[in-house]
Amino acid sequence: MASTQQPGFGNKQQKRAFLASLVGTTVEWFDFFIYATAASLVFSTIFFPDFGPNTGLLASFATLGVAFLARPVGAFIFGHLGDRLGRRTTLIATLTMMGLATGLIGVLPTWAEIGIWAPILLTFLRFIQGVAVGGEWSGAVLMSVENAPKARARFYGAAPQIASPLALVLATVVMYFVAKLPSDQLLAWGWRIPFLAGFVLVIIGMIIRVGVQESQEFQELKEASAVKTNPIATVIKRMPARVLVGIGLQASVIVLFYLITTYMLSMATQRHGLERSDTLMILLIAASVDLVAIVVVGILADKINPWKIFMVGVAFTLLFAVPLFFLFDTGNAVLMTLAFTFALVLGHASVYAVVSSMTFDLFPTEVRYSGVALCSAFAGVAWAASTPLLAAVLVPTKGTAHWWPLAGMIILASVVSLLCGLAARKYKKDVDDEPQPSAVVPAQSQVTVQNIG
Repeated sequence: MASTQQPGFGNKQQKRAFLASLVGTTVEWFDFFIYATAASLVFSTIFFPDFGPNTGLLASFATLGVAFLARPVGAFIFGHLGDRLGRRTTLIATLTMMGLATGLIGVLPTWAEIGIWAPILLTFLRFIQGVAVGGEWSGAVLMSVENAPKARARFYGAAPQIASPLALVLATVVMYFVAKLPSDQLLAWGWRIPFLAGFVLVIIGMIIRVGVQESQEFQELKEASAVKTNPIATVIKRMPARVLVGIGLQASVIVLFYLITTYMLSMATQRHGLERSDTLMILLIAASVDLVAIVVVGILADKINPWKIFMVGVAFTLLFAVPLFFLFDTGNAVLMTLAFTFALVLGHASVYAVVSSMTFDLFPTEVRYSGVALCSAFAGVAWAASTPLLAAVLVPTKGTAHWWPLAGMIILASVVSLLCGLAARKYKKDVDDEPQPSAVVPAQSQVTVQNIG
C-alpha cells in the first residue's frame, strides 16, 4: 500500500482501484449467490427430479459445494499468476470466466430435456465459477489495499467485503421477483433470467476494471527484481501456519453466513411453510442492513483496532448461536427477520469487514496474492462447501430432528476463529518487521512502501 497519504478518500487512481474491486467482486458474487439461491429453491426439481425432495436438495447443495472444491484450483492458478504477472491482468481473467460460466448456466437444458447430462454440465459450469472465485477475492483485496491511502487502508480492504452483501441484495431482489412467478413458469424459464444477466454484468465490471493501473507495490517488486519464481511453493513450504491461520479466521463468519443464506432458506420453506418469496424478503431485509453495517465497520476499522472488532464479532457469533435458532424455530417471519438481521450485523459484518485486511497482513508483498488466495480458497472448502451439506445431513428440512447440531457448528467455528485471531496478531508483527524487497530499489526512485498498521 502506498504510504503517501491523500486527502479525503484518495486520489483518482486510488478511487478507481476501490471501485474496480467493489464492482468487479459484486458481479462475481452476484453470479455466485443466484446459483446458491436457485440451488435451494428450484435446482432439486429441474436437475434432480428423480431423487426425491430430501435427496434432491442434498444433490443440489452438492453442486453448490463443487465450486468451493474448485476454488483451490483457482487459487493455485491465479495466485501464481497474480504474484508473477500482476494483479490487474489476473482479475480481468477471473471476471471473464465467471461471467461466461454464469451466462451458460442460463441456457443449460434441464433433466427433462437431456437427462443425466444436465446435472453433469451444471456441475462443470459450477466448477468453472469456483475456479474464477478462487482467484477473484484475493486479487480484489490486494488491488484495493495496495492502492489505498494510509488513512483508509482498512476501509479499502473492506471493498470486496461490501461487495458480498451488495451482491446478495441484488441477487435476492432478482430472485424475489422471479420466485413470485407461477411455479410452472418459474421452473420452465423464470430461473434462467438471473443467470443470463451474467453476460451483461460482466461487461460493466470489465469496463471499470480495465481502467485500473497495476498496484504500486507490485510495480516496485518488479523494479526491484524481487518477483518470486514460484510464489505458491514459497507459501506452502515456508508459511503453512499462516495459511492455516488465514483459513481459521474465516470459520465463524462463513459457517454463520452460509447456514443463513442457503440451508435455513430451505428450512423456512419446507419445515415452517413460508412461501419462497417470503423467505427471500426476510433475507433481503437482513442483507440490506448487513450491507450498511459492513460499510460502517470498514470506516471504524481505520480508527479502532481491527483485531478488537474481529474478536468482539466472533464472540458475539458464539453467544448468539442458540438464540438464533430459538427465534428461527418459532416459524414467525418477523422473529426470523430479527434473528437473521442481528446475526448478520453483529456476527457477520463486524468480522467480515476486517478479515480481508487481516488476511492481507499475514503475508509479505512478494507472495501475498498466493497466500491470500490459498487462505480464501481452502476456507471455502473447509467451511462454505461443508456447511449446507453437513446441515442437510444432520438436520433434514422435514421431520422431527432438532437444530442443536447447527448451533454446535456455529459455536465450534467461532472457537476456531477466536484461536486464529490470537495467532494473527503475531504474524502481522512478523510481516511488519520483515525488510521489504522494495528497499533495494535505487535511491532515485524515492518510493517507500509501508504495510498497513
